[in-house]
Amino acid sequence: MKIHFIGLSCFLIENEMGFRILIDPFNNSPEWSLGPKFPEEFNGKSFGTNVVLMSEPDADHSYSRGDWLQYAPRTKPHSDPFPDFDLKGSFVYEYNGDLNIAYQYTIDGLRLAHFADNAHLLSDKQLKEIGSLDIIFISPPKVTADNKALNVVRQNINLLKPKIIIWSHHIVPERLPFETDSETLRLFFKKYFKEKASTNQFYKGEESFIQLCYVLENALLLNKEYNGLLISETSIEVNKQSIASLKENPQSFLFTSMLAQ
Repeated sequence: MKIHFIGLSCFLIENEMGFRILIDPFNNSPEWSLGPKFPEEFNGKSFGTNVVLMSEPDADHSYSRGDWLQYAPRTKPHSDPFPDFDLKGSFVYEYNGDLNIAYQYTIDGLRLAHFADNAHLLSDKQLKEIGSLDIIFISPPKVTADNKALNVVRQNINLLKPKIIIWSHHIVPERLPFETDSETLRLFFKKYFKEKASTNQFYKGEESFIQLCYVLENALLLNKEYNGLLISETSIEVNKQSIASLKENPQSFLFTSMLAQ
């Protein structure tokens, strides 16, 4: 499979047959935009996907332009484009208690789960529902200098025991060295959000968005702890053979490029 990073929590996953699943697309209409623009094209053609999964009805996790299916790889009745998909979902919660769905599914024989904005230690019940996983998409904390929040992420990873960790919910800085000091990152994002993000009745200016800078800071820190690789391309390719070759400890990936502009 190929995993493409769109931006924020959004990923496009292509299976070996070329069929596509889009996870948590963000709304980039003027009144809701956080800054990045959802791509109009993919591989030189109009953007399309066969399936969309949205974890919560929030602007940075739920959106559909309306014509994506028309530009997706064509399917036929009973064609089984995603063999043994086995889609399941478990409720998880943001820091304030808002409800998310962590979807689990199988693609090309590998089990994946996207944990959206989960910010709490997973319970025994949740872990039993979720089961064994190969790949997880997980967000670092949205707060700064908080080891308790970081430890929640670490403990969840230890409990889930994935082979691959993909850090999510970040925006890639434009024309800025990815590994830079926190002060420079924060100055960049304050300017970025002031120029590009909307400020509607729910969002009160660029200061309210700075938590996305904290996500990136924490992602850089955690990525180093998990044999992390910085991915300069917008996609990676994963299969059962590459998973089997990994060592006992999980391998993490942090995208330093995104398809959104």
